[in-house]
Amino acid sequence: MENKPLFPRHLERLLWLVACILLFVAFVFKPETKAFAISLEAEKYLQNLHEAISFVQNDFVDPIDEKKLYTGAIQGTLQSLGDPHTRFLDREEFNELQNETKGSFGGIGVEVTYIDQAFVIVSPIEGTPAWKAGLLPQDRIIEINQKSTKFLSLSDSINMMRGEIGSSLSMKIERKGLKEPFIVNLVRELIKIQYLKGFYFPGSSTSYIKLAQFMGRDTTTKEFTELLDSHIKLGAKHLVLDLRMNPGGLLDLAIQLSDLFLPENLEIVSVKGKNGILVRSFKSSGQSKKYKLPVAILLNSGSASASEILAGALQDNKRAIVLGNQSFGKGSVQSIFPLSHGTGIAVTIQKYYTPSGKSIHGKGITPDKVVNSLIASDDDNLALTKLQKKNKLRPFLSAQTKFDETTVSDFKNLLKEENLTVDDAILRTFLYSELRSVNPAPNVELDLPLKEAIKSLKE
Repeated sequence: MENKPLFPRHLERLLWLVACILLFVAFVFKPETKAFAISLEAEKYLQNLHEAISFVQNDFVDPIDEKKLYTGAIQGTLQSLGDPHTRFLDREEFNELQNETKGSFGGIGVEVTYIDQAFVIVSPIEGTPAWKAGLLPQDRIIEINQKSTKFLSLSDSINMMRGEIGSSLSMKIERKGLKEPFIVNLVRELIKIQYLKGFYFPGSSTSYIKLAQFMGRDTTTKEFTELLDSHIKLGAKHLVLDLRMNPGGLLDLAIQLSDLFLPENLEIVSVKGKNGILVRSFKSSGQSKKYKLPVAILLNSGSASASEILAGALQDNKRAIVLGNQSFGKGSVQSIFPLSHGTGIAVTIQKYYTPSGKSIHGKGITPDKVVNSLIASDDDNLALTKLQKKNKLRPFLSAQTKFDETTVSDFKNLLKEENLTVDDAILRTFLYSELRSVNPAPNVELDLPLKEAIKSLKE
């Protein structure tokens, strides 16, 4: 029996012509997206993933949210890398990062990151609601307005903390060393940050400059030099640069400020990519404006990113002594890659290294002298919390116009009326911190790291 062709000859020729055209188009007009070969081992795991999802879709007893299922798979993949900054960006967060345009909004003034499947505070910004509420670096936010953060994206959590000025929110916080989580109630404010504050201490001939964030690209370096110059004219012979609770900001500013204190052609920071390949090295310039006075830098666990770059540059080049506590350890560069359907991923592609070759990422800067600030005990915190719950703390603070012995005595009497006690040093530190708006200069006797920094510079 004669075998007949599957298609008539004219149709067969047409199919071959279409196939050739498609091959030609695919070869000439290559898609922009990169295609990467995967290993045979990876193919096995990819097949396992497909099979697992197939079984879940076919046999799981409850209704399935496919968006949550697949985005969860992507998030799980990225979290397995152990890098909190490599993450999936949903449509909203991706657009936010691409547009980088924001109107005024109310917030609580806190920098957060995502570590070990939790939202962790990098640093509360001084003077903001988060700072006034006593939130600390490494605090974990486990609920926002009674909603668990376990399945929230970073953008969702940030958006929940933002809102109308004057509106309130509550957060449940886990803190290392405390057995139970606690609730903080906050009122959103328009976040206005004063990047620089400076004071001159004539008794020790010390210039003190507090840098809240590395922001203000066009003005901060100029304002910094003007402030330091004014202190030098008054007789300053030393500088204490306070980077505590500074979450970072612009790399350019960290380099510019480092350059002010380093001789020409010394490394400030290097950037390395995959397999440790050097991408770029930033070095000090030969500009005429250079400061030679001794420098001490204050760090704590809320000092991150650009703060760590500046501290590492001056420490490694023997240009500053670093005091305080280990810094946060945020020293990496992320690139944003678009995915289909308006989403994307942030991928850590490079890391920062100090001049001595130490990686900042995940490790931070180790101080030359560890100096701890006064830390309230659980009993002290409990007493202050009880006072706040009775609505007697804020009215008392609002009525004060200055920090002095009368204020301290009145507060002790208030505690006594409520049968509460707080350690004297903690009480004074708390009051001074809360009344910063009327007492802008730091208190050297209550600020132990600052006290030690001034002492070290005079030795």
